[in-house]
Amino acid sequence: MKNYCKKFVLYFLMWLARIRLNRLRPFIIAITGSVGKTSTKEAVYTILRQRYKVIRNQKSYNTDFGLPLAILEQPSRFSSALGWLQIMAKSVISAFWSGHDIQMMILELGVDKPGDMDYLLKLIRPQIAIITNIKPVHLDKGQFKDEEDILLEKSKLVHTLPEKGIAILNADDPYLAGSFTNASCKKMFYGMSETADLRCLALEGSLKGLDFTLAYKDQVASGSLPMLGKFQIYVILAAVAAALTHGFSLSEAINALQEYRLPPGRMSVIPGILNTVIIDSSYNASPATMKEALDILEQTARGRRIAILGNMNELGSSTRKYHRDIGQYVVGKADILITVGEHAKLIGEESQKHGFKAKAVFHHPDALKAANAVKKLLQKNDTVLVKGSQNNVRLERLVKILMQEPESAEKMLVRQEKEWLGKNDQ
Repeated sequence: MKNYCKKFVLYFLMWLARIRLNRLRPFIIAITGSVGKTSTKEAVYTILRQRYKVIRNQKSYNTDFGLPLAILEQPSRFSSALGWLQIMAKSVISAFWSGHDIQMMILELGVDKPGDMDYLLKLIRPQIAIITNIKPVHLDKGQFKDEEDILLEKSKLVHTLPEKGIAILNADDPYLAGSFTNASCKKMFYGMSETADLRCLALEGSLKGLDFTLAYKDQVASGSLPMLGKFQIYVILAAVAAALTHGFSLSEAINALQEYRLPPGRMSVIPGILNTVIIDSSYNASPATMKEALDILEQTARGRRIAILGNMNELGSSTRKYHRDIGQYVVGKADILITVGEHAKLIGEESQKHGFKAKAVFHHPDALKAANAVKKLLQKNDTVLVKGSQNNVRLERLVKILMQEPESAEKMLVRQEKEWLGKNDQ
């Protein structure tokens, strides 16, 4: 859309979303954080929908356009002018007539730069806020300066809560643990820390998933979920915490999560060709999540460990530093390293300086070239980690070529809509 059309459509959607909110008066749970927002949103939704009529953002529609679309229960139409006209017409119906039975909205909020949260909070006034973590992301020019800057922006969500509102916070995140002492709302902390209100007492992970034991006040309950990576416990904890504020017991909340499955591209386990296992984390990447993914590859792999790592975007002046840092970290975590994209090449270069064998390091400019090369070197029972940022990387294209049943891509992989498939940014 041209800029003036875009502004008009955005204004129109915001106006309609306000009308719908004023008409329905739903209970709003808002979720933000540097990573894990969508997974947490889906987990909260999985539990609360069992007792309430709940809607949430589709996919990761969490920005200026995405939030009103979520409230109006409409999809995005990307650059289709006709599609947007249809959305606007349907949004009028949504604003004035539909959804009378909706009790609750679970809304993911994405902020990429200072001021973004202010804009989103002009539209909603949540009763519960969840902040997952603060990590070094969105650090490009015009975005955030550092983690403190990110915390400052995301903190606005907590400070807008009413006095009876509840902030659900990660007790193990150093930026969140000591913050909000002056916030007027109630606070509930979750994590492994002894200071957490909702605490994980025991945690075991494998390729089959997580086994965990949680404690809250005088309640203790255990559960198992098919989620790969011990860091996923924070998704579970945040969702259970939200459920506890709505009358669920600890065991009821854990049982309700049995239906939960991670969104595509977020550490999904996919059968690959030659009886290989693909760990698909192609949705996005940051320094922290890249390290977590490599830890999982090291701990759970069968056969050879192959790490296919793409660019990590939006790291600003620290781009080279963070990629070289991953180059050091990957040593000992993988047997073969394949990098994709200009910045990711630094990972391979740095890895060799720290002991990774040069003959086991390969670089390719894009996902499709990498996929064709990987097919030639795969062996039976290899475990393949695939992780990178989305723009100019698109590693889900590589996963599709390597997966055992590519006809299942639409259901199992991220960014399979026709608008994405027609893009050529590799």
